[in-house]
Amino acid sequence: MAGGSRSRFTSRQAKYGLNTALYILLALAIVVVVNLIANRFVKQVDLTSNKRYSLSQQTQKILTGLDRDVNLIYFDRRQNFDNVRDLLELYPAQSRRVKLTYVDPDREPGKANQYNVKTYGAVVVAVGDRQEQAKSFQEGDIINTIIRMLKGGSKTIYFLTGHGERDVESVERLGYSEAKKSLEDGNYEVKTLSLLEESPQIPENASVLVMAGPQKDLLDPEMETIKRYLMKGGRALFLIHPSTPPQWRALLEEFGVDARNNVAVDTSGLGRMFGTDELMPLVMQYENHPITKEMTNTATLFPFANALQVSGKGMPGAEFQLLAKTTENSWASTDVKSPAVQFRKGQDLEGPLALAGAGVYQDPESKDGVEGRIVVSGSTNLISNAILGFNGNRDLFLNMVNWLASDEDLISIRPKSSEDRRVEFSSSQMDLVKYTTLVVVPLGVIVAGLGVWWKRRA
Repeated sequence: MAGGSRSRFTSRQAKYGLNTALYILLALAIVVVVNLIANRFVKQVDLTSNKRYSLSQQTQKILTGLDRDVNLIYFDRRQNFDNVRDLLELYPAQSRRVKLTYVDPDREPGKANQYNVKTYGAVVVAVGDRQEQAKSFQEGDIINTIIRMLKGGSKTIYFLTGHGERDVESVERLGYSEAKKSLEDGNYEVKTLSLLEESPQIPENASVLVMAGPQKDLLDPEMETIKRYLMKGGRALFLIHPSTPPQWRALLEEFGVDARNNVAVDTSGLGRMFGTDELMPLVMQYENHPITKEMTNTATLFPFANALQVSGKGMPGAEFQLLAKTTENSWASTDVKSPAVQFRKGQDLEGPLALAGAGVYQDPESKDGVEGRIVVSGSTNLISNAILGFNGNRDLFLNMVNWLASDEDLISIRPKSSEDRRVEFSSSQMDLVKYTTLVVVPLGVIVAGLGVWWKRRA
């Protein structure tokens, strides 16, 4: 009897053991199948707060539109390849035109010499017979290098001088050194230009002429030179302010821009979320235009800005469109020198206010299709060193230049710098973590186990 009971018990154990094994195998099979399906049909999901493992809109746009092969070659010790694999593999995953190769320069010194690589962690971008080493393996450096390889020679951006304009070399808060660097990273060459000559001329290689916050008025020969340049297909960016001198405003009016002196005030309180005040209007409303079509839900800041309107006094062939607007809880005071800014019904301009716009000029009597382009920002500080890094300001500025220089394929939202999200502990905090993980947690598990054992024994 005891033997039969033991036999049935053993049989039951075997049955349960077999069922358990089958369930485990089934669970493993399901996991394997789900992973295979995910790898085949589902793209990588990036759950990091700063989208560290996702390519920016600009990078995706450029890689998707590639019309030739781009080779990325990463040089490092073999044991370090896995450290960057998750980031670099994003490029060939986005486009079949991108070929990624890993090279250990110690094992393949010939390739290191071929590409003139002398350091570990270098990324070389090669397109056809042209090659260049990126500054780092960060996305911004890699995609800017790809752009340079695809575009070939750089275009030249001239900043006008001689009227108290902002300095592109200045590293001070209101300087433009960061704007200059951003342009150079985007494959533009930045130079300065003075028209204070007997016979002023704008160089033929000028892709864009920038007027950055002039404090003094134009001379008649300068005004005629800039006007003639635009009418013959030139491109210009005007960064004005509430006290822009009259000749500049008269020039803009010829191209359909009403830039009468005023100062924009935003009382919506939206800017306080970013630590700004009423004289630093925040813009999140954009019109449908190549410059701003990618700017949806992107905030830009226009400190101490001049509101713009479309003028009815533009010359034939000139058209101007307002692009970036504030909320309805804003207004523009025409009394720009008053220390107390207060709305005056019937005198001041009611919101929403346009703080940027773009226009074109085509000679109505010509059939050659030549098109002049202008962009006007109501804030000179839009691209100052202190403000350029704010949310979408850099993107808006570069999109303006891209459109003016006929580089519409570069218009997008660009990669942002990676945040440093390290957690730093003091020595006492480190001790707390160490003793918690090595003593408290294991001891807690042991006590819990003893408690369960004692309960079952009882």
